[in-house]
Amino acid sequence: MPAETGPTTSEHSIRMQLQRMLNHPEFPATPQRKAFLTYVVEETLAGRADQIKGVAIAMSVFGRDDTFDQQTDPIVRLEARRLRRDIDSYYAGPGRDEPIRISIPKGTYVPRFEEITDGSEAEPEKPAEKRSGLPSSVRRWQLALSVAAVAVCAVLIGVFALLPEYELIGSDNEDLPKGPVIAVLPFTPLGEGPDYVADGITQQLTTELVRFRDLWVLPLGSVARFRHGKSDLSELRSEFGADYVLEGSVSAAVGTLNITARLVDLETDRYIWVHSYDTVSSPKEIYEAQNLITREVIGNLAGKYGILAKEAMNEAARRPPETRSAYDCVLEYYSYQITINLERHGEVKTCVERAIALEPDYAEAWAVLSNLHLQQIRFALGGNRQELFAHAEEAARRAVELDPHSASAHLMQANVRFVAGDLEGFRKSGGKATSLNPNDNAILAHFALRLALSGSWQEGLAIMDRAIALNPVHPHWYHFPWVFYHYERQEYREALSTLDKIKMPDFFWTHLWRTVLNAELGNDASAQEALAELIAQQPELETDIHDMLSVWLLNENFKERLVLSLEKAGLKNKEISEESSL
Repeated sequence: MPAETGPTTSEHSIRMQLQRMLNHPEFPATPQRKAFLTYVVEETLAGRADQIKGVAIAMSVFGRDDTFDQQTDPIVRLEARRLRRDIDSYYAGPGRDEPIRISIPKGTYVPRFEEITDGSEAEPEKPAEKRSGLPSSVRRWQLALSVAAVAVCAVLIGVFALLPEYELIGSDNEDLPKGPVIAVLPFTPLGEGPDYVADGITQQLTTELVRFRDLWVLPLGSVARFRHGKSDLSELRSEFGADYVLEGSVSAAVGTLNITARLVDLETDRYIWVHSYDTVSSPKEIYEAQNLITREVIGNLAGKYGILAKEAMNEAARRPPETRSAYDCVLEYYSYQITINLERHGEVKTCVERAIALEPDYAEAWAVLSNLHLQQIRFALGGNRQELFAHAEEAARRAVELDPHSASAHLMQANVRFVAGDLEGFRKSGGKATSLNPNDNAILAHFALRLALSGSWQEGLAIMDRAIALNPVHPHWYHFPWVFYHYERQEYREALSTLDKIKMPDFFWTHLWRTVLNAELGNDASAQEALAELIAQQPELETDIHDMLSVWLLNENFKERLVLSLEKAGLKNKEISEESSL
């Protein structure tokens, strides 16, 4: 077992360990982060651990002066987070047999030293308890946009989301986002492009991005000097650890405005998304266009299946499983959710459970674990239904407690209430989730699916259409409510046409609906082929079909019709056979 050592008794060993780590070619830290680690270790060995504060690190390591403000310049917190990952990666790989482990516990910048007395690897460090300095106050940002046209004056007031204010002195608050760091630069007015439009869209995009709990959006004040290309964008990466920059411009022509938005990957120094919008330059059109552009930019970039998340998923997938962080495991869940290949369910659930063991206060991990429990019920993947439901309910409750402002947490609570048959509670929690982040297409899609299947077809399908419009590269399962809807209306050809657009060959519903719809259309060979695939994937289907349908709160007539369609394709419903023989 690891034994914590005192600096005065093993200074030489600690310094030797530090040098081995710093000099090892597989230690991934940048020179700046190596200097960070050296500084905090040496200060601790010198007996000055109580002086290791964010301001001191910024001035000693990152070249800041005494005007450094942690509220607008998050360099120390960002680099501390990355340094922890560097250290974890080292000890999971080349440093696994080192006699001393150096770490920087969450919630502080003071290092910890552990001697591995039996030659075994140090146990994973348990996260520090949350400090009392969590979001204690909020700041409402208001932007008054004065919009003028040839003979028209109007005032557009944008009231922006509440941004949390953190107590930062001497701590590294772990309730901060875990995902990529993005800087929204002030949009540039070109030629006669109006400043008020550029400023307004910059503020609105920043505000909407802040709603996404897995993005770290740099404060506008900390990136203001990059306006109009006055500074090299690479400085955003070196100074703030930014991963991406969202920039843009506004230009005017006769009677029209052109607004362009671009996302830059700072690691590769390349554009990974560019889009241009044109609008009439009247006050009303400008205001409507600004809202439309904001929705489209956010829909493409943010959310569980946006460009930023997919880039992070690809990066996480390249890491060995044993070195993946809690955030990586949550990304793996959302990657799995794109196709819902049920063969991956077990490994994804194991990873998410590992994430919670690493970080018990990670609300998003608890939220997705809740859905993984429910999927075992939903798709008959084994386990006791009552126990699984209790675990799902507890995980969703825990997620909401840990982060009351998390749309994902409230969504999973809505899903639990849906399975319980509590439609009023489902609507309340689902409404809360969508109000917390109305531009997250994944949140909208989950809520819409259940609204539609429980009988609120028009409401659910309208919300699903919005989710689809927000992100052109949405998961294909977003289209399934339309398959259900067309079947309900006995529009079998329309349903099959929609199903043909859904490229999810390993998903249970794909085979079920291909069986059902071909049977109703008289395509017997296709129906029997699809049924064989369905039973191969779900061998217990003949006895579990009613249980599997019950969790969707479909009306009784719909369920009975669906079972009859399956029987028409050749399914032997053992439940009915056994009941009739009693």
